[in-house]
Amino acid sequence: MRLDEDALFIGRKAVIADLHLGLVRFYDEDIIERAIKIAEKAKTLIVAGDLMHIGKKGKYEKFISEVGGITELVLVKGNHDISIDAEKCIRFGKYGIFHGHAIPDEDVWSAKYLIFGHAHPSVFLRDEVGGYKERVFLTGEIEDERRIIVLPAFNDLCASTAVNLDRPAGFMFRRYNYKKWYAILLDGTILSIN
Repeated sequence: MRLDEDALFIGRKAVIADLHLGLVRFYDEDIIERAIKIAEKAKTLIVAGDLMHIGKKGKYEKFISEVGGITELVLVKGNHDISIDAEKCIRFGKYGIFHGHAIPDEDVWSAKYLIFGHAHPSVFLRDEVGGYKERVFLTGEIEDERRIIVLPAFNDLCASTAVNLDRPAGFMFRRYNYKKWYAILLDGTILSIN
């Protein structure tokens, strides 16, 4: 596995989450262009939920046709993806991918690596004028040494939760002590959450 900005690559498969197309409509084209750059590097692009923003008419059909024309496109259903035909969750080999708003199927849940979005993680970094938030990946272990990878929101205009200040959304953060996990900035810098 390797990180490439806000995408996770597993061999020739790339995983992104939380595009929220339609959130800010003029920004949809930029999101599609960034996704195309990732798709050009991958054999398969997996969107781990929230391709669209609920109640907003975004360019998700354009996304599907343009990105799907470059590479295999796999959609996992997020809590905002009401009208999109997508998988509830998927597993390939030791990797289980789901959105993060609901517990996945047992087969996916038992994977060695659990990859999901939904939480929009960031960290708050203090500076001389107060501070700012930076989007991050989260990684850590749970129970029987299974590895967790939480994806940042691909749409950088989405609200985020500073995990060093607040608990993110999703059942994983109520169930497990994420304060023992690590945050990875998009430039690869690793930070302790505590």
